[in-house]
Amino acid sequence: MKVRLFRFLTATLAAFAVFTISVTLAARADGTARIQQTNGTVNVYPGVKIQIIHNTLAMTTADGSGTLMIYRAACAYQGDVLVCLPTGATLVQGGSVNPIRIRQGTVYANLTNEAQQLSLSTMHIPARSIVMALTTQKGTYVTLSGTIDKVKK
Repeated sequence: MKVRLFRFLTATLAAFAVFTISVTLAARADGTARIQQTNGTVNVYPGVKIQIIHNTLAMTTADGSGTLMIYRAACAYQGDVLVCLPTGATLVQGGSVNPIRIRQGTVYANLTNEAQQLSLSTMHIPARSIVMALTTQKGTYVTLSGTIDKVKK
C-alpha cells in the first residue's frame, strides 16, 4: 500500500513539474515590437514570441493575432553574432497572408548562451536574443528586441 501511494505521489509531482515548466516556458515570450506607420502612429507590442523555425524568423504578438515572418535574408556571422539583411517577409493576420516589401533592414541574432558585443559597436546583444530594425517600402518602421523562445533547424 505504501509503495502504491509513493508511486502515485511521485507521478503526480512529476506531472505537476512538467506542467509548471511548460507553462513557464510558454509564458516566457518577452520580445517587444514597435511599429511606426508613415502617419506617425506608433504601436508597441510587448510579450512577442520569437521563434526561428527552419531558417524562418517568426514574431507573433502575445494574443496570437499577428505574425511577421522573415523567410529570406542574406546572412553572415560577425564573430558569434548572426547578421542578416532581410529581403522577404510576410504578415499573417486576420486569416490573410500579406507580403511585406522591405526597403532595408538588419537582424542581429545571438544564438549563443552568452551576451555578445556587436562588431565596431559598444552595443551588446543578450544571450539567445534578437535585435532587429527594418523599413518597409511604404515607410513603416519595425523594430524588435527580445529573447528567442524557440530554435528548430
